[in-house]
Amino acid sequence: MPEVSLVVPVHNEAGLLRVNTFVLSEFLARHFSRYEIILVENGSVDDTCEVAHELKRTLDGVRVVELPEPCLGEALKEGVRTATHDKVVYFPIDLSVDLRFIPESVRLLDDYSLVVGSKRLNGDLDHRSTLRKTLSRGYHWLVRMLLRTSLTDTTCVKAYRRDCFLDLAALVPSRSQIFETELLVEAKRRGYSVKEVPVTVDDRRPSRQPLGVKVSLKLRDLLSVRLDAVALVLGGAALLAGLVSLAVLTLGKVFSGSPGFVNPYSYLISMLLVTSGFQIALFGLLANLILQIRRSIEPRETVSQEPDEQHSDQDN
Repeated sequence: MPEVSLVVPVHNEAGLLRVNTFVLSEFLARHFSRYEIILVENGSVDDTCEVAHELKRTLDGVRVVELPEPCLGEALKEGVRTATHDKVVYFPIDLSVDLRFIPESVRLLDDYSLVVGSKRLNGDLDHRSTLRKTLSRGYHWLVRMLLRTSLTDTTCVKAYRRDCFLDLAALVPSRSQIFETELLVEAKRRGYSVKEVPVTVDDRRPSRQPLGVKVSLKLRDLLSVRLDAVALVLGGAALLAGLVSLAVLTLGKVFSGSPGFVNPYSYLISMLLVTSGFQIALFGLLANLILQIRRSIEPRETVSQEPDEQHSDQDN
């Protein structure tokens, strides 16, 4: 039977942490010879930390990692750093995803570097509210357009080879609101083998972060990642609109026989569109060049790949 490390970030989850951890423990015991559940408590202000340590004392295989501030990216990094097994699964504590993803993804890691759960791969498997489904679809449409990826879902459950995750995580800022998306895009860009599998998601509880705030933060980081593409699109559109407007005004002047432009303000606006469009597009080209230079240099965060030295510190 296989072995697995289950990384479970928890933030203000005292209400369901105890029951759902027991469910996870019983499920893993039936499918794995050795397993561990790493509860990564990050910045909770309720009793999550106390409940997590109680579970550690009660259940075999449960470990606790504590972080001072809420941050999903850092929680995933710390969880995988301290994992003892080569195959690592990231799973939500609300159990909103079918548990069968865990053994299926671990089996697939024999042949792939990453396994990604997708709620859109085989029809609509997203059973959340209409608003959350719509926002998720819009986000992933932007991801595919801006980041040029074929992945259908980048924010659901995932399984990783530990060394693969640590290599990729060193390239992505922990504080990025699109940490999971950036990690998968880097994996595809670097040629790691990625397998998508369909999963059913059924999360009826309301989002704990206001959706407006969540959407704005994700859009900010998503657009900043491809600032070059955004600038080229906007600059090119402005430049094209200005050139077309100038052509129309020039033809109107020729056919009217007027010594000047009928509406000089239209001419000034057209020239402004051409000038600003050219400058924005040039900025996009420069931004693209900077990104290429940055990728060639590849500044990396320091990520330890030796879990044994960290267990005693994290568990105390």
